[in-house]
Amino acid sequence: MSASKTKFRIWAQGATDKAGHRSYLSKLLPHMQASIDPEFEVEFHTTTPSVTTLHALSEFRFSREVIRSAIRAEREHYDVFFMNHFQDVGLYEARASVNIPVLGLGETSLLHACTLGRRLGLLAINHAFITTHADQVLRYGLQQRVAGIRAVNATMADWMEAFESAEKKAELEQVFVREARRLMDMGADVIVPTGGIPMMLFGEPGANVDGAPIVNGVTVVVKAAEMAVKLRRLGASATSRVPHSGFALPDEKTLDEFINHG
Repeated sequence: MSASKTKFRIWAQGATDKAGHRSYLSKLLPHMQASIDPEFEVEFHTTTPSVTTLHALSEFRFSREVIRSAIRAEREHYDVFFMNHFQDVGLYEARASVNIPVLGLGETSLLHACTLGRRLGLLAINHAFITTHADQVLRYGLQQRVAGIRAVNATMADWMEAFESAEKKAELEQVFVREARRLMDMGADVIVPTGGIPMMLFGEPGANVDGAPIVNGVTVVVKAAEMAVKLRRLGASATSRVPHSGFALPDEKTLDEFINHG
């Protein structure tokens, strides 16, 4: 690290906003700060309007935010970028747009979970996301490692209330455990909540369902971001830029057209 640079900077991009998700952010942000090593600093960026509807258009809108934010992060000299949104929308496009490492909560959580057991069970916050997560499993080549995908099927209001009400949290946790056990009956031995919200509610240190660990991907992606920076300093290989990888960097014209018209 140069004398003029006191800390490595991590840009964390959320799909949440300070108003509608304040109860969640009040737990998420201190957790992120407590997770980082002293030589790093993490700055969490919200999205307004946030992603609160269960529709493909909302996800598409956020993907644009992810790409533009990754470009801005590089230009403002951040060392690494990650999105705190399990669906990983815009992940590949952002990775193809900048030279700094780009991570997604979903990909990072799933790949780490593969080191904890043989087969994963994905537990979504709503049934609407099951198809999206199935697509992710295919994209990351994890078909043989995922036993199944189920959902708690609660509303965003339910999830936010659970951060403030012990009774509501217990109600959702009962459903969470029931669905996790159904995934275990299908062969899962690791439970992956598919979002920062259930990760922060049910992924406390040592959390498990009948011995199956519950992955808190928020912790994982923060530490993976640090590792990406440290590996880069050690000269580890960077992102593939060969044309058929899909991660070749854009030329100046392509980048300018996206920034000004995308």
